[in-house]
Amino acid sequence: MAKKRMQDLVNIWKNKTITLQLKIKIMKTLVWTVMTYGAEGWTIKKKQEKKIHSAEMWFYRRLLRISWRERRTEQSILEELNEERKFLNYIKKRKLTFFGHTCRSKCTLMKNILQGRMEGKRQRGRPHINYFDNYFDNIKSWTQMTTREIYDVILERDVWRQMVHEAVRAANVLGSDAG
Repeated sequence: MAKKRMQDLVNIWKNKTITLQLKIKIMKTLVWTVMTYGAEGWTIKKKQEKKIHSAEMWFYRRLLRISWRERRTEQSILEELNEERKFLNYIKKRKLTFFGHTCRSKCTLMKNILQGRMEGKRQRGRPHINYFDNYFDNIKSWTQMTTREIYDVILERDVWRQMVHEAVRAANVLGSDAG
């Protein structure tokens, strides 16, 4: 759907009177919001990270109207736009802020589901890998904290907000080194 939205805006990308910076803002407003719908619930693994990076670069190439046949490097495109890779960090920030919000909320059902505590006995055999394990692994790896530390920090909104900012900034530095 996001690619369709990007293709629908081809008249804006072709317009030479619109500045490049305004085109980037339009893309982030109209395309990234479609792409990240429901991103708070995604479990992001390495394969999904690569797809997210690929989608971001596809958007930038479409914005500049650069064909893949031109064999331009991703770095040259980012330099031309005077941009860094930000899309994955945008998703990480949304996930972390949503997680903090839900853990602080008074809705006990939502907190129980997110924290993986449900009443009743578990079934025999090896426990299934569930959604929460993957989701929480993302949060632990991004914040570099233990489960107990995360829940202690979440209760203080300002401290959690600062932690989210630092985690996203650290991911941005690591992502630019790897790219």
